[in-house]
Amino acid sequence: MKIIATDLDGTLFYPKDKVEMISANNLFFLQNFIDDGNKVVIISGRSIDYGKKVIKKIGRDCSVIGFNGTCVFSEGKYIEKKTMPNDLVKEFIDDTFQTFKNFGVFLMTDKGVSVHLKTKSKFIRWFANLYYKSQKIYAEQFSSLESDYESELANGNIYKVMLFFGISKRKMKAASEANKILRNSFDNFECSWSGPVIEVTLKGCSKANALKDFIKLKGYSKEDVYVVGDSGNDISMFKDFYENSFCMEHSPSSIKKYARYTIHKFEDLSRYIYKK
Repeated sequence: MKIIATDLDGTLFYPKDKVEMISANNLFFLQNFIDDGNKVVIISGRSIDYGKKVIKKIGRDCSVIGFNGTCVFSEGKYIEKKTMPNDLVKEFIDDTFQTFKNFGVFLMTDKGVSVHLKTKSKFIRWFANLYYKSQKIYAEQFSSLESDYESELANGNIYKVMLFFGISKRKMKAASEANKILRNSFDNFECSWSGPVIEVTLKGCSKANALKDFIKLKGYSKEDVYVVGDSGNDISMFKDFYENSFCMEHSPSSIKKYARYTIHKFEDLSRYIYKK
């Protein structure tokens, strides 16, 4: 038996299909892989609730590791849930706003994604809502209301924080540079760079750590696990599962260098898996 641990955005969701979610070729490969007696673990920065939607689309039983390793869901139940201390999150966000002047911050909680933007512009908030709606089937539950953000920051179960810098090349480079500082500056949090954002979770919560714990619990062999991703939060998997690690060709070279193999499309995994 083999296990594929796959990221979603930029990986299983590449190329995008905003109607069907997963391209026909990627879906066909996954379904046949599972039907042959193998397992799939969805391992993403997205929520568990969104992961359940992906399982429904695949039409087969899969496990989900969400929020970059903070939560694990398998066989219809949660195996793990790790939240970030609200007071420390607030302190962290205040410090980063003051130091890096980032454009905004997203909280991922049980109620979905809530956002705080540095600007008070109603137009920007309207645009943020419009952008999320434009994602169609890829959209998480989202609120741009400041009151929702404040409520979740104070009392919500916070699984992941995303510091948003901007979508221009200059802003994404600024996010990358800030991440180099942040990942060595806070004892309580893990930081990873993913394009326009820095993703932050509780210390010790990473995709690699969650996946290692999961396969140990299930009795799977590490040699049978194939990991595939495209962004900074996948680097931990590439390092710990190097022999069967795959990075998407469109990823930055600073990320691809950590994986053993490079593939153009998710379905290209079949050439490697069935060769062994």
